[in-house]
Amino acid sequence: MSQLYGSTIDEARRRAGSRAQFAAVEHSLRTDGPDAGTRRLRIVAGDLDLEVLPDRGLDIGQVRYRGVPLAWVSPTGWPRPGAGAFGASFGGGLVTTCGLLSFGPPSTDAEGAHPQHGRYTGLSASLRRAEVREDAVIVEATIVEATVLGAHLELRRRLRVPFGEGRIELRDEIVNRGSRAVEPMVLYHVNLGWPLVDTGTLLRSPAVRVHPRDPAAEAGAATWAEFPAPVPDYPEQVFRHELPEGRRVSAEVVAASGLGIRIGFDTAVLPTMFQWRVAQDDGVVLGVEPATAATILGRADARAAGLLRTLAPGASWELGLDIDVIRDRSET
Repeated sequence: MSQLYGSTIDEARRRAGSRAQFAAVEHSLRTDGPDAGTRRLRIVAGDLDLEVLPDRGLDIGQVRYRGVPLAWVSPTGWPRPGAGAFGASFGGGLVTTCGLLSFGPPSTDAEGAHPQHGRYTGLSASLRRAEVREDAVIVEATIVEATVLGAHLELRRRLRVPFGEGRIELRDEIVNRGSRAVEPMVLYHVNLGWPLVDTGTLLRSPAVRVHPRDPAAEAGAATWAEFPAPVPDYPEQVFRHELPEGRRVSAEVVAASGLGIRIGFDTAVLPTMFQWRVAQDDGVVLGVEPATAATILGRADARAAGLLRTLAPGASWELGLDIDVIRDRSET
């Protein structure tokens, strides 16, 4: 049974003067710095405290569990959309959505030019709902990626954070609002950082095989599951995890303390997963990245390999993740 601070949810409702003592959704506007003028939502649901980014497609920034940060945040933070190239504006956070038409390196095709990891995280959401319910905080929004007389995709996102469960439910529905078929590509870039990620942190993968992307990854192929000791200069390593088909799976990232994250998803719609790691002294990061196509080399490569799925006019896809905190041993 879900609990809040040693009490049941019903007891918490009775004893708190207001539900705001243990659950809230708070709106704010940044007033200075590179992200001035952008919106923030703070979700508090018992032990979980989330930063949600409406002007980044309702992606998720930092998340704290009992005050411990779980996500990696880059030194760029989240400047206003369009403020610079990907490397100068990728803030990280618990979830950065890549897509909706491309992920991987920049590419160009009949749909136009696609920046690195697509346009999605530079799109602003239209909030439709943000409220505390009886058992959870719920936020819903609509995000549109469209070009004149080109692709027109609408994503409906729902975030649900139940009280007392240490759980985030992310649900997306992608609808083709255009008059012709399109081929979406989506990757959920889940970015985990210190202190969850450090020397010896384990990645438990559902993979049947793991493939290094390039020579830099081949150098770490024997130790992909265990995070190495940080060094001053560490070339990024990317691995593709080949997954069992058509089933619910989960990947776990677990620190030596026992604190961890479990990422659950369905391989019927997210058939592959990538792993990104950098063990560098100025910022360790481990990315766990469920995706719709088994290539990280961009849209052109996905098309050449026959990995793109067609979405007919008026049709929709349903995607999503469940992200659960694994409690450390001191809580057992």
